[in-house]
Amino acid sequence: MRIARSVRKLEYALDLRTKKFVLGHPFLGFLSVFIGIPVFILVCVCASTVAVAFPIAWLFGWL
Repeated sequence: MRIARSVRKLEYALDLRTKKFVLGHPFLGFLSVFIGIPVFILVCVCASTVAVAFPIAWLFGWL
């Protein structure tokens, strides 16, 4: 129960900080929401795919 409460508290604090940033810097907020977040997600997907595929390729001798 304490972990869930801590996560909720962190999420609330992050939401407030994000809202304050977007209201204070509308252009940077727009760029970060519509360009930065999708690029970040693509980088995470690529990194996790490499982290899974590279050891498998190495084990099967495909490298």
